[in-house]
Formats: sequence, structure tokens, C-alpha cells
Amino acid sequence: MPSARTLLRFPLIAVCVFAAHAALAAGPRPMELAVDATDVPRGVFHSRLVIPAAPGPLTLAYPKWVQGEHAPTGPVMQVAGFTVSAGGRALPWRRDPQDMFLVRTEVPAGVREVEVTLDYLSPLESFGLGGYGEGANATPHLAIVDWHDLLVYPLGAAAMDIPVRATLRLPAGWKYDTALGLAGGASGAGGAGQDGPLAFAPTTLYTLIDSPVIAGEIFRSFEVGRPEAPVRLSLAADQRSALAVPEARLAAYRRVPEEALELFGARHYRAYHWLVTLGDALDHNGLEHHESSDDRGPLGMFTDEALLFRWGTLLPHEYVHSWNGKYRRPAGLATRDPQEALRTELLWVYEGLTRYLGDFLLTTRSGIRSVEQTHEFAAWVAANQDLNRPGRRWRPLADTAESVTMLSGVPTAWTSYRRALDYYDESMLIWLEADALLRQKSGGARSLDDFCRAFYGGASSAPAVVPYTADDVYAALNRVVPYDWRGFFAERVYAVQPRAPLGGLAAAGWKLVYTDRPNEYQQARARTNKQADESFSLGVWVKEDGTVEDIVAGSPAWEAGLGPGMKLVAVDGRTWAAEVLAEQVREAKTSTAPIEITAQHGDVLKTFRVNYHQGERYPHLERDASRPDLLRAILMPRAK
Repeated sequence: MPSARTLLRFPLIAVCVFAAHAALAAGPRPMELAVDATDVPRGVFHSRLVIPAAPGPLTLAYPKWVQGEHAPTGPVMQVAGFTVSAGGRALPWRRDPQDMFLVRTEVPAGVREVEVTLDYLSPLESFGLGGYGEGANATPHLAIVDWHDLLVYPLGAAAMDIPVRATLRLPAGWKYDTALGLAGGASGAGGAGQDGPLAFAPTTLYTLIDSPVIAGEIFRSFEVGRPEAPVRLSLAADQRSALAVPEARLAAYRRVPEEALELFGARHYRAYHWLVTLGDALDHNGLEHHESSDDRGPLGMFTDEALLFRWGTLLPHEYVHSWNGKYRRPAGLATRDPQEALRTELLWVYEGLTRYLGDFLLTTRSGIRSVEQTHEFAAWVAANQDLNRPGRRWRPLADTAESVTMLSGVPTAWTSYRRALDYYDESMLIWLEADALLRQKSGGARSLDDFCRAFYGGASSAPAVVPYTADDVYAALNRVVPYDWRGFFAERVYAVQPRAPLGGLAAAGWKLVYTDRPNEYQQARARTNKQADESFSLGVWVKEDGTVEDIVAGSPAWEAGLGPGMKLVAVDGRTWAAEVLAEQVREAKTSTAPIEITAQHGDVLKTFRVNYHQGERYPHLERDASRPDLLRAILMPRAK
């Protein structure tokens, strides 16, 4: 737990979020928000707000910094039909010339409230920084209701202090799920055929924004948690076949809450909802919330083995965020309202540790992935960070967290040289090393599990926000096993390192090797990304149509002169195909002649001679018999 000094620095936030709800009746008059989603099959949401106001200047804010997105991604450009009125008369308004998320108006004398109407237009394709409102939120068969896309609020008060009453009208026959409770105390999940709008229980702006709704005409729910710690998995899909979750797969997801409670020792939600939408028109990703997660996957995520291998970590990852990111949150991310800028330095804890706990531990301990599949995943992560990130020679890992507003949503080209959001994957390797060190230095008596129980556990509670600093993390680790944890992370996170942190694999009794046997996880990624991945051999990723997506600076393809955006036409005189490129890479191992690649670059055709003769090269983990197999102990299930 944080020091008393840390708690005192954040008196408004380090309290139970739901304590605010008890004061709603005695507090200020609530905003009224009515969302009409009956037009979402063509991508239009209609909102009407009644906002208490006093005569004089009024500034209305559209949410800018959305928790979990780590960037100013509020999709204000998708708002249309914006009007402000009072007493039936339209009020003129002007946008702030320096902050596009603010509009200013003047409330006439004698007026106690203003009415705002707006339409939110769901994008047909992704754009911008990669925020969840910057991709499709609706298809003809389903919708994700992200309240922060659909409202404005009076600037000034903290989000936890603004009361809201919300209603939602859905298309006839659509089912839904949400962590929000209904007025009258009913659960926020319901059947089809609502006669009128859904009326939700009064809440705060903070909690409303933190509680999305999914809805659809093709819908199915599963109870996957214990009755005393409820967890629901709800699926809305574009095709009915996507809902046919095999029983063995469902059993693995049922084990995730059990393994999480064993890991953390407590929970900080009343009931948890995995809100999963499945559709190929959606951006495939997840966004964390206290009592739910907005999880968007491909249609076959639960039914296709390759897609499950690629996306099976999505739900465990977002679930871990209920503890790491929502309950315990870096101080720089514990802001008072969605207009305050986030300070993202500690994403190597927020996201990096969640990658380790959710994608690595819980996904394996629950059986969503086998131990062998996790080995392949870890090998790919290690090799990708080690060989495919020459940008690491100039950019420290910490800067990928601090630069998230620049790096989010950038084009794929030059990722290798620029670096990407590496605080996810590379930090996973660092936390593996921290876990191995705890086990080694304690003679196997302590591990990162003990840190998780101490730092994220305590007593089970309703949602709360307890901020932390880097010093709090170092101190908590030091209480588990005394060590120079500040120096450990300073070297790996804050210093420029020309090689990836592979010490965790070595300490756990394994080493990274390369063979001509394809890496199973790499194959699954290449299939779902529709690309040829020759990154560990030639140093290049190529789309199905032959366009070079990216290239590794310093690789054989780079030295030959190839670059992103060029379109491969032929390989050694044969018409371009992914299979042809792989075949020529294999044959080059027994030849001294370079691989000749003809590519189109603008209006120029040019042949590049790639001097590469090592054959196919894929990463794997190999057991080091000279060391104990800590990885086996780390991945072993804990729940009975």
C-alpha cells in the first residue's frame, strides 16, 4: 500500500469512488443525459443533455483525456449537430480557439439549466491517435456505447463530484450488458424488446464514463465467476457463429477470475463484466474500466485456434487492469477530470506489469494458452525487442511511455527505427526478470505474487483509486526482498540499452535461440495481420499485395536499399508471393548468390540484391539445464 505521505498528496482521489454516490441525493442537481441509439446500425448516436447552470458565462467541456487511452483522444471531430438552448431559445456558442474540446456560451438571467443536443458519428475506419472513439463503435448488428463520446459537462468540478442521470434507448430486440446498475437497483444487463429507454441509477460523471454499454441483436452472456465474486462474459457479434464458444475454452476463461483472486488476494469491484464485441470492422483491442472492460476482437476470436492464440490474452490483460491501472494507478494518471493532461511515465508499470501478469501469467495459469504456446510468445517478444528494434540504440524504454501521445496511431513504417509502445512488451521481460530475482534471492520463498498481494490486494472493496509513485513500487518490492530495485529499473527502463533485457529468461533457466522451425505465435500474428514476416531473416515485413510495411534498420534488406512503401514485384525472377519469398530465403542458405528482389517505388522499378545466406530464422526458447527451471514454477496454476 502507498505511504501516508502519498495518500495525503492526493486527498480527492485516494478514496472509494463509490463513496461519492452516497452523497448524490444531498449534492448538486444532476445532469440529465438521454442517449438514443436506435440509429446506430448506420453509425449515428443522438444525445440530449439538460445541464444545471447559473446566469453568466458557461464553459462546456467534451472529454479530452480518456482514462486508459493515455492520450488526448476524445473524438470531438465526430460530433455534429451541436446546439445549446435555454427556455426554448437557441444560445450562441463559440469554440475556445486554443482548446478545441471547450465551447463557451452565456446563460441568460433567470435560467437554471441549459439544454444541449449533439450527434456522435461512429467512424467507418480508424484515424488519429488510436483512441477507442477514433474507430468504429457501431455496425449493423452491434454497438459500443462509450458515454464519453456522447456528452459535454460544465468545466470546473471534479468528475467524481458531478452527478448524472442517464437513459439509453436501444434498437428493438437488442440485448445489452454494462456495469451500471439500473434505477431501482436492478443489474445492468437485460433482455430484448425494451418498451422504452433504459434508466440507469444516478451516478457520477467519473463512474458513467468508466462504465460502457455493449448491445447487439446477436448476443450471448455467460456467468464465469463465483456467486460471491460475480464475473460475466457478454458477447455481441456481427455473426451468430462467433458466439459458439467451445466448452473447454469457456472453462479456461472461468479459471481466470480464480487465478486472479489467488494472485491478488482480493478484488476491487462489486461485479465484473467482460464486454466483448466481435466483428472484423472493429479495431481489435481493449480498454480497461473498474468493473468492466471494452474488449473488441475479430469474429473468430473464440472459435479459430490461430485467432485465439493471437487474441487470447485480451480479456486477462484488461481484467488485471482492474487492480493495476484502475484501483492502483500512477499518480500522473489519477486526474480530477477528463481535461487534465495525463503524465504517462509509469506506463512501464501500468501496462508493462499488466502485460506480464495478464498476458503471460493468467493466460497460461488459466489454460487459455498452453505452456508451450507461452514459450513461443515469450520467444517472439524477446527476439522482436532484441533484433527488430534498432531504435533502442537511441531511445530508452521510458521515452516510449513518456512519448505515448506522439507514438500512438503513427504509421507502421519506420516502427523498427522509431520504436513503438514498447513499454508493453519490453517491460514484460523486465518484470519476468524481477520475478526471477525475487525467487532466487529468497531461495524460492518469495515471488512477484507476494508483491501483487501486498501492493494490489488488501481487503476486497468497491472500486477505489489509490495512486502510487515509482518510489512506492520500489519500496513495496524491497519489503518482499531487499534489493536495489531503483537501480534495477533505472538500468533497464531509463537508460539506453542496445540489447533487450533477456536476463529474466536466463535467470528462469531458458535461453533465446533461432532455428528454421517457424515460431507458432509469429505465424499466428502473420496470418491475422495478413503479412509475410521475414523480420528475423531479411529484416522485412511485407503485406499480401507485396507492399513493404516496415524494415529493420541495419538488416540485409536495409543494406540492399529496400524501404517501407516499396512494392515487391518479383523475387529471383519469380512473381511476388509470400511463399515464393520464403522459398528463396530457404534456398539462399546453400547459395552464394544474393536474393534478387524487384520492387516498384513510385514510378520506378528497381532490382535490389539482398546478401543473406542464413536460411529461415525463427525465435524459440531452449532449456538451459545448468539452471533451475523457474519458468515452470512461474507459469504453474495457483487456484485449486
